[in-house]
Amino acid sequence: MNDTDIQQRFQLMQRELESTVSLLKKTKLDLTAAVDSLKLELEVVKIFLERHHPDFSDSYQELREEAMQAIDPEWTGSATVKK
Repeated sequence: MNDTDIQQRFQLMQRELESTVSLLKKTKLDLTAAVDSLKLELEVVKIFLERHHPDFSDSYQELREEAMQAIDPEWTGSATVKK
């Protein structure tokens, strides 16, 4: 392999790396926006429950702790998974 070939391969790798970094940055922004949207939706649900079920605020912490023990947060399916 001569210097020209090595230089071309290096430049190609550099462009691929730059493209990957750009894609990762865009993906991070998209995921951050999705998480922010979910946070907003959860707040709306909590406010609704507090208004229409006055005892919700009293039992929320207990329900949260129960859910944390029962649900695997890394599982992304549609049914509840017990640890």
